[in-house]
Amino acid sequence: MKCTPREIIKEVPDVQSVIIPGNWFDHLKDNQSVFTSLYMWMLENDFVSDENKENLHNRTYVGEKIFKKMLSAEKKRLRKKMKIKGEELERAVGWSDMNTGPKTEIGGCDISGDVILIIPEASRQALGEFASKIYRKQNNALINKIRVNAAGSTYYQWLLPQIDRPDRVGDIARDAVNDNTFPRENTHYEEIKYYLLSVGACDAAIESMQESWLEYVQKYPERLQPFAWCSECGSKLDIEKAFLAWSLESQKIYVLDLECLHKYNKFDELSFRPLSGITKADLEELIEKDDISKFEVDNLIEQLKFWGILPLKDEEHDVNKQVEKKYARGSMTNSKRYDVLRRDQFQCVLCGASGSDANLEVDHIIPVSKGGSDDMENLRCLCFKCNRGKHSKIE
Repeated sequence: MKCTPREIIKEVPDVQSVIIPGNWFDHLKDNQSVFTSLYMWMLENDFVSDENKENLHNRTYVGEKIFKKMLSAEKKRLRKKMKIKGEELERAVGWSDMNTGPKTEIGGCDISGDVILIIPEASRQALGEFASKIYRKQNNALINKIRVNAAGSTYYQWLLPQIDRPDRVGDIARDAVNDNTFPRENTHYEEIKYYLLSVGACDAAIESMQESWLEYVQKYPERLQPFAWCSECGSKLDIEKAFLAWSLESQKIYVLDLECLHKYNKFDELSFRPLSGITKADLEELIEKDDISKFEVDNLIEQLKFWGILPLKDEEHDVNKQVEKKYARGSMTNSKRYDVLRRDQFQCVLCGASGSDANLEVDHIIPVSKGGSDDMENLRCLCFKCNRGKHSKIE
């Protein structure tokens, strides 16, 4: 996933571009990082306007080609100055990049070319909007590619590549792969749910399946074949043969076939209408006009979405919009990551692990997916194991 400097300059106002000469790397100083040398060179030659001189590190974006050259030069400098090599050298280069290195991507997309861009603070909102736009464009292209390459795959086949995910989708994927009796050819939510209940699956497993099913059918809506299931006998129904029925006396709501509808009417007269063509607004009217329980109606709305009868348009279930919101807020800087690690003394705040084996990461206490910000108060240092064990819980 890449974006070009031309795209950025077109969409984000007041961007300054800088091209470094080919012999620039021949005159680097050994006593300061390559990244610091870049900022000093731009300032000394008045390549940066006055409003962008403050906090230049956080305003600088570079193309992938020039960044690779800078990393190579920094590695050469550190090897010569500190007499180190191997993993020790790689860690030193990583810390140098994290501390002073410029940004190399926008909205999850690498910047192509060898240009240097300076983006002023006043253009941050436009930058966030551009990040969201290019992510949506790239993500849609990726989804279309997956659809072409995985035509006809079942829910189980979609689960297979998800087994390494550190979330609920990964949990149900691992369970399914390890279960030889899992209904691998089934393409209907209710049948898979029935199987899980029949083998004694816990509530957490059912919730994991529901979350993964929503993601699956959002990516491949064309694979969802709408069917209904009778609330009384459990039979699978064509939509045209199913009825929505509700009781004014008990305030219950049902999906029934014709036979079960006649059976219910013998002891509780029901109001009913064909399920075909039903909308969310129709169901919500039952709450106001017929005093049906909101809990009952909400549960049925959710069920009809899983069955493919109501569209998955709610924003809380829209995976792509959640990701777009994440990038629209802007991304955390390398400098801030370093500040968090330094504040927490380069050790995991949960288990105390430190050093290269700990694989330290910066964690959002309130996850981004739940509205968490990049403020320092919401960030902490965790090792790889503790961060993966947390998933998306708020602690």
